[in-house]
Amino acid sequence: MMMLIGLWCRLSANPPGVVPTDHYNFLTSVGEPGTGRNQLMRPQGLAFSPDGRLLAVTDTDNNRVCLYYVDDRPTATQPLLLKAIYSGLWPWDDRHHFKDSADKYRERDFLEGRNPNYLAGRAYQNGQAEIRPGEAVPMDHFNLPESLTWLGTDTLLIADTGNHRIKAMKLNGKVIWILGQEGWKDGYFHHPLGIDADCEGNLYVAEPRSNYLRDIGLDLLQRQRVQGNRMQKFSPQLKPVGRLGHMHHMSGRDYRQFKNLTRVWVSAGGDIYLADNGNHRIMVFDQTLQKKAEIGKWPLYRLRYPNGIDGALDGRIAIADTGNHRVLILSPDYKIRQIVGKFGTLPGYLAKPAEARFGPNGDLYILNSGNCRIDIFRNIETSRQFPRCPRHEPPPPEPVKEEPKLEELLPPPGDQPAGQDSF
Repeated sequence: MMMLIGLWCRLSANPPGVVPTDHYNFLTSVGEPGTGRNQLMRPQGLAFSPDGRLLAVTDTDNNRVCLYYVDDRPTATQPLLLKAIYSGLWPWDDRHHFKDSADKYRERDFLEGRNPNYLAGRAYQNGQAEIRPGEAVPMDHFNLPESLTWLGTDTLLIADTGNHRIKAMKLNGKVIWILGQEGWKDGYFHHPLGIDADCEGNLYVAEPRSNYLRDIGLDLLQRQRVQGNRMQKFSPQLKPVGRLGHMHHMSGRDYRQFKNLTRVWVSAGGDIYLADNGNHRIMVFDQTLQKKAEIGKWPLYRLRYPNGIDGALDGRIAIADTGNHRVLILSPDYKIRQIVGKFGTLPGYLAKPAEARFGPNGDLYILNSGNCRIDIFRNIETSRQFPRCPRHEPPPPEPVKEEPKLEELLPPPGDQPAGQDSF
């Protein structure tokens, strides 16, 4: 009986017992498969600027980032207007000096089923353990960027996944710093997949499980479970200040163990949401990295490889349930309010959605990765969503103490003895 109910849940847009409020209805799509303008190839990351006027997308298989202007007027015929494209198809070229043999020699290996622009090897990873200025290494190309977030309204933070680093880039294309290199120490990364920043400027980076450690004498089954997963927290000065999970511990289902972390999202209140993809759940932690909740299953529905997470100002939460080809809308107490979409290629249908974000006026923007497009669902109840972070009023300036004038230092004329100079 339970197997029949589970099958019904996967084939239906809404399982029995869930009464959708029909807040979201399909409006339009932007993008199509390809490498040209207004075309995408397996996009994985999507994020609004803090003021909601710009939308950035990681066009992963095209190795570039696309920036859109958001026109949220009800009468807008083009809700997303392409404003800029950063980088290009090839992540490697001859404009840098090679540091080691891994950089000098690469070959096309095991390309079957992969993007033809993908090369095996590690690019630009030597000597980047510290924050470095942009002129030291080639910065204007990516290697399979997976996700991104905003630091203010004019700076993009991009998880340059294939290069094992985080890149900070201004909207004029200038890279101001990079962070990390391939490795498992604190401050190093191994294919960072998720990235977010909180209202105080702290940075959060999620990394998945590595396949195995070589040459340590373990059998094959043990090797594939040796290296775990982690989420690293960095201060606004980009210093490691916290961590959940560990890259050298076995993965598992304990609340501090994970299996393929893919996304991280931090609410305005400071709660940390982690997409524990392999365990089919969302883990919630507070600012002190203590567990608050585990989201994964309901009486008649269960997550399957969840990824992107976002929250609205009224407490609603959107989860891109990639394996079920749907997006869940949850209430603040994590109850299902609506299930958006189902598998397919038609308008309003989804295929492996990677991200879901609440846009201006409460509309839902879904990164329909398998269909290489952005789907927009209109919210019947218009609600203000930006700015996300509360604006802290600056403290009033301290009064400037003026230096006393010479006349104020001199005694009054009536107090001076007769015939004596005041000096």
